[in-house]
Amino acid sequence: MNAETSNRIKDSLTIYAPCIILVIGNIGCLLNLITFTFKQLRTNPCGWYFLMSAIADIWIINFGLITKFVNDRFGCTLYSTSHSFCKIRIFLTWTMPCISTAYLVLAAIDRYLSTSKNTRFRSLSRMHVAYRITIVPIILYSLTGIHQFFFFDLRPNCAAQTGVYSIFLAAYSIIWTSLIPQTILLICGICTYRNVRASRNRLSHGTEQQKSRTDMHLIKITLLQVLSSLILLNLRTTYYAYTVLSAEFYKGVNQKAFESLILEVSSFIFYINFCKSFYVNTLTSRLFRQVLTRRIAYGFNLIRPNRFRIHPANISNRAIY
Repeated sequence: MNAETSNRIKDSLTIYAPCIILVIGNIGCLLNLITFTFKQLRTNPCGWYFLMSAIADIWIINFGLITKFVNDRFGCTLYSTSHSFCKIRIFLTWTMPCISTAYLVLAAIDRYLSTSKNTRFRSLSRMHVAYRITIVPIILYSLTGIHQFFFFDLRPNCAAQTGVYSIFLAAYSIIWTSLIPQTILLICGICTYRNVRASRNRLSHGTEQQKSRTDMHLIKITLLQVLSSLILLNLRTTYYAYTVLSAEFYKGVNQKAFESLILEVSSFIFYINFCKSFYVNTLTSRLFRQVLTRRIAYGFNLIRPNRFRIHPANISNRAIY
């Protein structure tokens, strides 16, 4: 593929892809918030982590993608002229995705603990534990990402310092922000699946049948979220590491244009990962669909005049919180 073709495809991609991702992403995140704020889900540790992840996803999609779109399409000079904005944007667009992924990791760990045969492990799957851990990903990734304030600057565009730091940044991206959380996700996903198969009777014949059903649906959601995240995040991380490590190699005009196109594609795939949650949840869980329907019907009942309010027969009489 020659440079002209690559640039033409990239130009079209930077116009349409951000708009599509912003629309489907914001709709999905909003519906996720509506669903996971339902009492039955938000009082479950796994549901709580998904709620926190949805909040982080909104920040990622809107701040990261909008600033990228404005810079790419409207020639915003803030990103290439302001040292402060360069550092802040890099820091936030690196740490917020890590925080969102960390909440998915916590959800996967919680599902493993909740399905464990060990009573002590199961006791850790509690709301008071979830509330205390909520702040940990924010502190952890803020502290470990602070080096970006010192080594990113205008060169002449906002970029990382070349040389040793480029190697460190690639290792940081591959190992700390990708390999470690994804390994934990994979291990917890496999262990949870094995626990479910081994303890199905215990989960389905417990005294708290409603809680057990909720747990089982959240397990299905978590496993599918883990699988899809592993695929989407690895695509971006692998190619980004390649671009950092090969920055000082000689490349022809066509190769540079093609690699720039692939990097752009991988960037949008990265943002799609933080838009997918609602759609994976909807396809995976009947409980999620039922709760969403109840919440939407309840919202319509609140905004409609009294004489026009609907009372669908299939809506539970339980209060919607």
